[in-house]
Amino acid sequence: MKRKKIFIINRISRSTSYGIGTYVSQLTDCLRQTLIEFEVVNLFSDGNEMKVEEMDGYRQITIPAVNIIKKNNLHYYTRSVICLLKEFTPPESDCELIFHLNFMNYEHLVKELKKAFRCKMILTVHYTNWSFALSGDYKSLVRILNTRKKELNGFEKKIANDFREDIRMINRCDRLICIARHSLDSFIENSNINKKKCFIINNGLRDEYKKYSEDKKWSVRKKYFIGQSTKVILFAGRLDPVKGVEYLIKSFKRIVRKHPDSLLIIAGEGSFNLLLKDSGDCWTKIIFTGKLEKKQLYEFYQIADVGVVPSIHEEFGYVAIEMMMHRLPVIVTNTGGLAEIIDDKVTGLKVPVVEKGDRNRVLDIALLSKKIKLLIENPGFARILGENGRKNFLEQYELKSFRENMLNFYSKL
Repeated sequence: MKRKKIFIINRISRSTSYGIGTYVSQLTDCLRQTLIEFEVVNLFSDGNEMKVEEMDGYRQITIPAVNIIKKNNLHYYTRSVICLLKEFTPPESDCELIFHLNFMNYEHLVKELKKAFRCKMILTVHYTNWSFALSGDYKSLVRILNTRKKELNGFEKKIANDFREDIRMINRCDRLICIARHSLDSFIENSNINKKKCFIINNGLRDEYKKYSEDKKWSVRKKYFIGQSTKVILFAGRLDPVKGVEYLIKSFKRIVRKHPDSLLIIAGEGSFNLLLKDSGDCWTKIIFTGKLEKKQLYEFYQIADVGVVPSIHEEFGYVAIEMMMHRLPVIVTNTGGLAEIIDDKVTGLKVPVVEKGDRNRVLDIALLSKKIKLLIENPGFARILGENGRKNFLEQYELKSFRENMLNFYSKL
């Protein structure tokens, strides 16, 4: 059997600092423990020169965009990428070549890689432009795809074009990996892709939980000047509208009236201005930390009473499984990957996303605040949810499961 060489190809963007970056990091961790040779290729980076760095067990090749702005110039960039990759590719007789892409909207790269190499093409769908633009509104997607083009407005035409471009790219690839079932269902139900080449492999995280004693938790709270009896509600993630932070803040304002010794910690980077305005007279009860290093964030997971992931749409939900890993009782929205991760009233609580007019999806503030109150007023129930969540993490989302699934997937190519 030929040895395998895998190129894990990534597109530098804001998302690489979050979910996709975590995915690539976990994937390299898994492959380092095998005899499989692999490289990580980062496309569209800043700068003017290609960089080749020796990492722990693999090489990282970074290819800058070099003023590739207009789509017409993408063809020239693709040619350059392929020429550069040939320098790192062993003779075809020596190995089985696999290109593992981690972004959409680049059908031309798949086409040209197939021309240049005898290879297998894998595509992992981490997010799609159309689902992000629609905030996960699947009904709107179906309506747009089933409406004649001349009856669509400009926004809707772009949604339809993005979806069909994704399908063309998928059809050119040999295998499709979706990180959650809802993504795969949206493709299968609205296109002619081959189901046999489609797989669902959930993301995974290395178990880094270390149980803190009550004394240790109290020392961490003292470090951050948080009272021992203060009820801490935690959000972690980007401060984008799709993350639903505004609804969490409005819900918290209801909670703090009844529980004045409560604190909302919002850990993440983004635009604070509108959220500060939403905070109103609760400014002293809401902390914006900015983006935290993992060590600090994990300390907050240890001392929080409730974790909330109020996203309007979430392709998977890394933050939710991080919270579950830390035995933190979690409240999520019943949408996208979050709906698949949490079993309501067993491993966490769910709040529905409400359709309110055309392309307007919101959260029920009263219901979200009610769920948060339930957990802070019933610590015994909250503890059970946290324990169940931790168990679910270990069974389904710990890195061992991800590693077994990915290596099995590669072996059967």
